[in-house]
Amino acid sequence: MALAAMANLTGCAYSSGSVSPAHPVLVSQPASLDCIQVFTTSAVADSELERISFNDRVFSELKETGLFANVTEGTSSNSPATGIKIESRITALKKVSANARVWYGGLAGQARIVVQVTISDLSSGRPLETFEVAGLSGKSARAGTTEEAIQRAAEQVAAEVAKINSETVQLL
Repeated sequence: MALAAMANLTGCAYSSGSVSPAHPVLVSQPASLDCIQVFTTSAVADSELERISFNDRVFSELKETGLFANVTEGTSSNSPATGIKIESRITALKKVSANARVWYGGLAGQARIVVQVTISDLSSGRPLETFEVAGLSGKSARAGTTEEAIQRAAEQVAAEVAKINSETVQLL
């Protein structure tokens, strides 16, 4: 019994993930960040639910900042003329379900998602910045589920966009 409890505790170690160094491409006039379009794809098989969840989480995180006038999901024909597009591509995913966490505890491992992000100007299509985020699970009571890793990665994307927003405001 004590061994099972210890195995569950080892899965709870916290590590939120990382953001790779951003590679700014913008060298001229800054883009407007009033309107943001969020779009996610996946290079990982059998990850449609995670793709949707990540896209929804990035959308929600950006809306919650209150920094942007208009945040939309997906591509649409009636998209605004100015703003930025956040294109995310899931490149790696290690799923850990809540059931796996209950049954295997720490032996289920740590959920992980790696996402390549490109931010581009909506009006010109010109890339502004690229970076990679890795979301790892282990901080909350869900201690290691895929949803927690997705949340961590989405928070990092929103933080990077907020940083770009503050830098753009300083340039104006």
